[in-house]
Amino acid sequence: MGTLEGKVAVVTGGGSGIGFAIARRFAEEGARLVLVGRRRERLERAAAEIGRGAAGIPADVGVEAEVKAVFDRLERVDLLVTCAGGAVFGTIDGLPPEEWKRLFEGRFFGQIYACHHAVPKMPAGGVILLCSGIAAAAHVPEYSGGSALCGAVNALGRNLAVELAPRGIRVNVISPGLIEGTEIENNLDGEKLMQFWQSTVDRIPAKRAGRPGDTAEAAHFLATCAYASGIVLDVDGGWTAA
Repeated sequence: MGTLEGKVAVVTGGGSGIGFAIARRFAEEGARLVLVGRRRERLERAAAEIGRGAAGIPADVGVEAEVKAVFDRLERVDLLVTCAGGAVFGTIDGLPPEEWKRLFEGRFFGQIYACHHAVPKMPAGGVILLCSGIAAAAHVPEYSGGSALCGAVNALGRNLAVELAPRGIRVNVISPGLIEGTEIENNLDGEKLMQFWQSTVDRIPAKRAGRPGDTAEAAHFLATCAYASGIVLDVDGGWTAA
């Protein structure tokens, strides 16, 4: 029997990258997966690959009504993992503030919406895993708004861990570093993206980017360790330690 046998797990951004890797890992441990994302075809492919009764529900996590509609369909949520979102880069005086606002709508408020509508469906023993990023602790060029976003998610996770402890719900935050194969949408062209990628790898002690499976193993630990709550777990190859 798997460590998550019989659990219902909802993973936003579950159609690809980190979210998909976590969903697949949880399914291997017996959880029944509900994948949430904007692209129906991607969700259907991901659910088919995972099997084990996995289902996909299309929704834009930055729109509260669509998030509510997802959880209205569910009787119980044992595990909530919020991985949906993108990235945007630019100097503080060069990038229109509206772009940072849009980033927060999906990656911060999207996680707020998911928690707001999932928690009433969560029994004691439930687990929430938020997703931030190491930009809260390490400098990422032209990413000031993203840095603020990551810090906000970390603070949210720590506070919720205390708030929800009396209800028997644990809350932790996964903070990924540079992860390959994520298909995260961003505004960098090909050349700038390659330069960013290489300069970042050079700064990582592990001398490589992470893989989605690395974050999936971290997520499994946080989901199953009953004494882990209020943690922000960096999965970054030592980037924040350098």
